[in-house]
Amino acid sequence: MRPPAYAVVALGLLAVCPPVLAQSTEPFDHVHLAVPDVERARDWYIQHMGGNAGETPETVAWGKWPGDHPLPVQLLFTLSPDAKPSAGSVLDHIGFSFANLAATVEELRTAGVTIVSPVTDVPGLGRQAIAEDPWGTKLELLEDPDAPGIHHVELRVPDPDAALRFYVRAFGGDRTKYKGVVDAIRYRDLGVFYLFAVRDDNAAPAAGRTIDHIGFGPIELERVVSALKAEGTTFTSNPNPRINPACRFLTADAETGDRGVRRLYCAQPDQLAHRTVYLDAPGGVHVELLQHLEAGGH
Repeated sequence: MRPPAYAVVALGLLAVCPPVLAQSTEPFDHVHLAVPDVERARDWYIQHMGGNAGETPETVAWGKWPGDHPLPVQLLFTLSPDAKPSAGSVLDHIGFSFANLAATVEELRTAGVTIVSPVTDVPGLGRQAIAEDPWGTKLELLEDPDAPGIHHVELRVPDPDAALRFYVRAFGGDRTKYKGVVDAIRYRDLGVFYLFAVRDDNAAPAAGRTIDHIGFGPIELERVVSALKAEGTTFTSNPNPRINPACRFLTADAETGDRGVRRLYCAQPDQLAHRTVYLDAPGGVHVELLQHLEAGGH
C-alpha cells in the first residue's frame, strides 16, 4: 500500500532538514582523562601537545578561552590513581596534528615521551606515529595542516554508522569520510575537530580507562535531554540537569602531607557554573552533556 502524499512530503523534509537537536547544540566540547596527578597532566599536555590554559587551571584548551560561545575543545582531568590504558577500549585514543611530524616525534623522544610506533606512511591517511602519555593514554600523532592541535577522538564500536548517525542527530556536526577512508564527524568553529568511528566488536568499556568519557556542550540542555529521553536514551545520572559545585584541587593533603593523588575540594565558586548530565551512547560510550552557563549568558 502506498503511503499518503503528506507522509511522503514529511519524510522528504526529515531527510533534508537539519536535526532538531543539532540546532541547539554546541560542537564537541571536551575529552575527560583520568590521571593520578592533575597538575602534572595539565603541564604535560601544554608542554608536549601544544595546548594552553583552559577554563580553569585544571584544564587544557586548544584555542584561547573566549568567555563566550563558541568554546575551544578542552581536555578535562579526573582524579584516579589506577586507571588502565586507553588502547583497546571504546575510546581508544586521542589524535593530535603537527606541522612537522618527524621533528615533533624526535623532540618527544628526546624529552622521554614513549613512542609506541615511529613515523610511518599509512595508505590513504599520510604520515602518522603513535605515542603514549605517562598515564597510559594512547596518542595518534599526524600531519593535517587543516586541523592543527587536538585533532580527533577515535571510537571503536560494533556499528560505526549507527553510532555516528546518533551523534549527528543529537549533537550536530557534519558526516564525512576523513581523507575518504575513516568514517567521521567534523566539527568546525574555533578550529576543526573530528570524531572518528571504526568497527570493533570486542572493544573494552571505557570505564576505568584513562580516556573516561567525551563531552558535548548543549546550549539548550533541557531541550536536548527531553528529546533524548523521548527516544529511549539511557541516562547514567539524574536526567534533570543540576549545577555542578565549584571545586578546586590542592597539591597535598593538609592534614597528612600526602602528595600522592591530588585531592579535590569543593568550596566557594572559582570557575564558571556548569550544569551536567551523563548518558550512554551507542557502543557503550559514556557521554557528558555540559552547559557552560555564564559563557553564553544562559
